[in-house]
Amino acid sequence: MLFAQKVAHTAINQTNVSLRASATVLGQVTINAPSAGKVILRFDGYCLSSEGDRIVLAASQTTNWGPNDDCVELEAPNADANSNAFSHTRAYDVAAGDHNFYAVAQNFYEMDGNGIASIYGSLTAEWFPEIPGKAFARHKGFFYENILVEGAPQAFNALTIDAPVSGKVLVRFDGKCVSSYGDLMFFAASNTPTWSDYDGSTSNEVIDNDLNRFSFSHVRMYDVAAGSHTFYAVVENYYEIYGNGFASIYGSLTVQFYPDTDASTLAFLPITTPFGVVIEGPPVTLGQFKMNAPVAGKVEINLVGTCIGSNGDQIKLAASNVPNWGPNDENITFEPYSSDLNRVSFSHTRVYDVAPGEHDFYAVVQNVEEYEGSGLAVVYASFTGRFFPDGAISTQEPEAFQSVKVWPNPASDFISIEYPELAKESFSITLCDEKGNVLKQCEKTENDFSEQLRWEVANLPAAVYFVKFANASGTAVRRFVRI
Repeated sequence: MLFAQKVAHTAINQTNVSLRASATVLGQVTINAPSAGKVILRFDGYCLSSEGDRIVLAASQTTNWGPNDDCVELEAPNADANSNAFSHTRAYDVAAGDHNFYAVAQNFYEMDGNGIASIYGSLTAEWFPEIPGKAFARHKGFFYENILVEGAPQAFNALTIDAPVSGKVLVRFDGKCVSSYGDLMFFAASNTPTWSDYDGSTSNEVIDNDLNRFSFSHVRMYDVAAGSHTFYAVVENYYEIYGNGFASIYGSLTVQFYPDTDASTLAFLPITTPFGVVIEGPPVTLGQFKMNAPVAGKVEINLVGTCIGSNGDQIKLAASNVPNWGPNDENITFEPYSSDLNRVSFSHTRVYDVAPGEHDFYAVVQNVEEYEGSGLAVVYASFTGRFFPDGAISTQEPEAFQSVKVWPNPASDFISIEYPELAKESFSITLCDEKGNVLKQCEKTENDFSEQLRWEVANLPAAVYFVKFANASGTAVRRFVRI
């Protein structure tokens, strides 16, 4: 492994909270950084509020919020369609030790309602170690005001990451947009300075020239080879261009790298339903994936994208460990404002404790409580899962171990284990199953100048296995699949 991470999470379930005074802390997480690194903090969910109130929400390292990219802002259009989805991400450099982070809300600037709000969501903090010369996570917060975005995609910002080996990159672009009535805005986290249809973007539009702001979130995953790769935060006014074509964007671009050797810790599923899904009746599974936990830990799942619904319907969307959803923080609630203003950009996060073994996770949608629309919804989304072992800490691989290879992968009859940089060193090699059971082990001495060995695996059941290398300098792990 090139790195390991830690995660801290709390569910936000705050009903009828007064936000009229100073900033209110809705939730808090504490994460212990074993060494210097970076914490990526996200607060997402949905907010029920009063018409006439502007609600500020933020993921923060303090019990307050800041202007521009340091918060998102929402306004309810009326007493019925009074829910708004949101997603806010920040990143902080941290020293070793305990660090507190907060989910913050306040009714600010526009206060014509009752100042009361109900907020349901998740506050999630991920720690990444600082490893010189190793890619792991990059973040950039930014704000641009009154930029013309009609006519062609505009790359509002970019981040470059250097992958030391092949792997996958998870890219997130979220924040808030202030735009003009009549303009449909598309947003994309992309590996090019443009975007594509369906799961290649998310979209939303404002209610009118007063209710002219909303939150958005978009996630994509890309396979990358070793080397330098650039990713972009892209915005365009497209398809409906009846406003002035200008937008102000206050957002965050986040890039996280996962080496192929850590493939079992990551899952990604694009969801596209261009012809719609009938969502009246029981919950509908939009997508499902399995994750194998080699040891006890946590799985963070995130469903993020766009839902286009029918006016008169109330729609629930959720990332879940069952093919259903729960109340409050266990879903996103969305009600289309009209037959034209009928879409939302949403993000829903859950974190579950898991035992070693295989686990199923689901992306779920359902029409509930209000059924005056067509009962049909279109969803373009990304469904992601990440596994965090309990007690994970920084684990920089010793340089010699970085040349270790296990092949073929998948394997059927045998595996070859190559260690050309370790021919004159002593170390142990251990074969384990997904539950950590030791199946085979050998010790190589410094008097053994071999550079590879071969193990028979024909008698093993089809499954995922791990080969662990260890000496006084550290450890390394390689994963392979027996078919």
